[in-house]
Amino acid sequence: MSSSPTVQLGSVLVVGGCGFLGHHIVKELLADPSCSSISVMSRDPSKNCFDGVSYHVGDVTSPVNVQRVIAQSKPTVIINTASPIAYIDHEHAPDYFTVNVDGNRNLLSAAVATGTVKAYVYTSSGPIIAGDGAAYDHADETYPTLATLQKGDPYHLAKALGDKLVLDANDQNGIRTACIRPTAMYGEGDRQMIGNTLNVLKNGQTNIWMGYNDIEMDVVYVGHVAKAEVLAARGLLAGITNPKAPKVDGEAFNITDDHPYPPWTFFRMIWTAAGDKTPLSSVWMIPPWLVMFMTNAAEWFTWAFSWGRLRPKLLIKERMEFVLYTRTYSVQKARDRLGYKPLVDTVEAVRRSVEWFLKEQSCHPVVDKKLD
Repeated sequence: MSSSPTVQLGSVLVVGGCGFLGHHIVKELLADPSCSSISVMSRDPSKNCFDGVSYHVGDVTSPVNVQRVIAQSKPTVIINTASPIAYIDHEHAPDYFTVNVDGNRNLLSAAVATGTVKAYVYTSSGPIIAGDGAAYDHADETYPTLATLQKGDPYHLAKALGDKLVLDANDQNGIRTACIRPTAMYGEGDRQMIGNTLNVLKNGQTNIWMGYNDIEMDVVYVGHVAKAEVLAARGLLAGITNPKAPKVDGEAFNITDDHPYPPWTFFRMIWTAAGDKTPLSSVWMIPPWLVMFMTNAAEWFTWAFSWGRLRPKLLIKERMEFVLYTRTYSVQKARDRLGYKPLVDTVEAVRRSVEWFLKEQSCHPVVDKKLD
């Protein structure tokens, strides 16, 4: 059961609103008549901009920046999407914590000082429940996170700590909070999953796969995440005036396409949308034990020869785990309490994503369709 559609969102501030996910949230808000004004805080508000939106230069790691932007925009709702990309080099790993932990703390503190904020939604991450090398199937939000385990890769550990900080702040100083936990995102504007996957095709490497394609993984279209963020904000506001509204405050919600796929099968959708016709029967699959041996060796050598500063470009441990271990998530809680449901099927979402990327790159399909 979802929150009442009559709830008025009012003024909304999207932190990181010029980014991949952030600008999709802005598009979602622009189509919502209950949203009276939209503000965006971004370190670089020169891309993915829309008419009718107020843009502010700001960095969540700067308390002064945060206080200024929130005081100027006076939002009722804050949606925080700010985060460095996953799996950056070791020398930049501290940025994960300053943005996801200190950044949330700065935003919540400024929200209290301004006095207009009633709802706060943080973009967390589904894999914060993952332990080192763990596999899980349809995991729900009751699973312990890395904030409890205090171990894991820096990206997801920082996300977990930010997640805990936000949920612990619920209903303090009149602000209700919730966390959205998407798994790996793709969609229009995506230069990571879609871009990297099409680079594999461009380099003629689609006939080699890490593992046996015998596990399942969850992914999520960015449009689905944007919708869930707005549903969560609406649910938080509904709970303030309606005691019978589904409980959203103090809660986290997994968000996926709700259709797990074997990894190669999913990535082949991307290649196929770009014109590839490589059959699974022609793929050389590297055994998982050998993949992890090569990955650990690459991690160690890169760390040693860069004096602990860098990570490998390709064989990154967390990425390899993503295609070697089943990791799927239950979205039943989001369905029940937010009214969440995927808007389009995965094949259509992939088609849109690849079409955007190829158009953005001003190129033709990377495979000649005349070659069967």
